[in-house]
Amino acid sequence: MNVITVSREYGAGGREIAVRLAEQLGWELLDRELLHQAAAVKGMPDADIEAMDEKTVGLVDRLRLHPPHERYMSGLRHAATAAAARGNVILVGRGSRFLVGDGADVLRLRLVAPLSWRAERIAQLEGLSLEQAMARCAEVDRSRSRFMYYFYGDAAARSASYDLVVNTSRVPLIALAELLVAVVQGAETLEAPGPAAGRRVLTVSREMAAGDAALVPALGARLGLRLYDREFLEEEARRLGVTEADMRQLEEQPARGQRGSGAKLRHRYVEILQQLIGELAEQGGILLVGRGSAGFLRDDLRAFHVRLTAATTCRLRKVMEHHWLREEPARKHLTDSDDQRQRFYHDAFGRDWTSPLEYHLTVNAGRLATRTVDLVARAAEQYWARAEEAV
Repeated sequence: MNVITVSREYGAGGREIAVRLAEQLGWELLDRELLHQAAAVKGMPDADIEAMDEKTVGLVDRLRLHPPHERYMSGLRHAATAAAARGNVILVGRGSRFLVGDGADVLRLRLVAPLSWRAERIAQLEGLSLEQAMARCAEVDRSRSRFMYYFYGDAAARSASYDLVVNTSRVPLIALAELLVAVVQGAETLEAPGPAAGRRVLTVSREMAAGDAALVPALGARLGLRLYDREFLEEEARRLGVTEADMRQLEEQPARGQRGSGAKLRHRYVEILQQLIGELAEQGGILLVGRGSAGFLRDDLRAFHVRLTAATTCRLRKVMEHHWLREEPARKHLTDSDDQRQRFYHDAFGRDWTSPLEYHLTVNAGRLATRTVDLVARAAEQYWARAEEAV
């Protein structure tokens, strides 16, 4: 990899991580500098192109015969692709992930964090009141979101459009920079550790067909963790009284609108899972896959939470090959699986299973493939080491 693109929510640390990476890697950094290169390409005054930077495109401009934002975007694309061709460069914002394409030499990074956390951070950095900082974050988020949607559509908001989405309220920027430098430079991979110091828990939430089937077992082996998957947890739930028929009913019917025996069954099932996952987590040295383990252990300071995703086209191809299905039945199979997992997570916790704010890392296993194991293992080891120091 010799190109990193950085997408960021306001206050999540995009500029800071880009500066750290540029210093540690010795690479060129283009943030607002990209605008000046774009202006030079199109012969536009810097002030004109600055005025359009990541701003919502107004209706009047959209209706003009030669809209200025088209020149702005054309200049950006030319400047970004030229920089990527030179290599050893970090490109910040402006949809640079989409401007440079999907080449294997590009690491596509996105930083997110809860609004309240970002507002507190901006208040400290810029000397604003918390209320002013909250309004500032919301305003910039809205402007960037509209800009990205106008030029790049729904893909701009999807985690699978990036290689790595990091929740910086859970992963410090210093640790993230160290992790990314090791990944980019291809540092020696970790060996399986000896007996772990302290209690270590890794949860993995996974979209169907996101990455190779051997990925999660390889991750457990790398970190020396015992693997407990969805099938194990369901078998334990059946042992404690949730029958096969009960399981099918729970999977097929949403909690909303359920009453009587249906609601009681769901509540009992969630309680059993909470008990099982809590007992396993207390033992430590485990890797939990699925069944809302990230939600149940949301506040466990020794648990590191990862979600694996991949582009729909990649997942669809795997399902078609594995299940010998045509495209439409395979697509329905994927959609049903995603809906079922989303429904379970929302019914159990009232939260969005797909949100990167639920996890420390969201990793595109379809793009990173075998590198996923090394990246997640390094990040988890970093996290547990910090947890040990804090004790």
